[in-house]
Amino acid sequence: MSSISCSSMDDVISLAISKEEKAMEFYQKCAEKAKNPGIRKFFQEMYEEEVRHKDLLQNLNMAHIGDIQLEKVQDLRISEYLVDVKFSEDLSYQEALTLAMKKEEKAHAFYMAWKDRCLNESTGKLFEMLAAEELKHKRQIEIMYDEDILEWD
Repeated sequence: MSSISCSSMDDVISLAISKEEKAMEFYQKCAEKAKNPGIRKFFQEMYEEEVRHKDLLQNLNMAHIGDIQLEKVQDLRISEYLVDVKFSEDLSYQEALTLAMKKEEKAHAFYMAWKDRCLNESTGKLFEMLAAEELKHKRQIEIMYDEDILEWD
């Protein structure tokens, strides 16, 4: 990772696209291997969300990066209290949500760490935007977890 330059937008975008492609591949494999149809559908939706992130990056107008207004996203922090889950073909819904939440949590932390390393305002803003996207995605999963899992207790 040390070869990434905070001053090169192309490097930042290439890195982010690569991360989105890896996430797409991961979720697609999960969708293909999951036995439960509902879990397959969940992972397919996760895959589609990563496709949207990749499309966003590929169509980003760098001339307007400074104009982007980042919305404040509330972090429910549910994932911080959960233990990582490894994929298995017979994953429960709770485990699938946890696996995805933890994956998004790590992506958010990754982008925030890079944002804090960048002195270039535009690349820092891009990392901040990417972190916000991951946090929004994590929050969506946390809401599902809160409503579908925690409400059962």
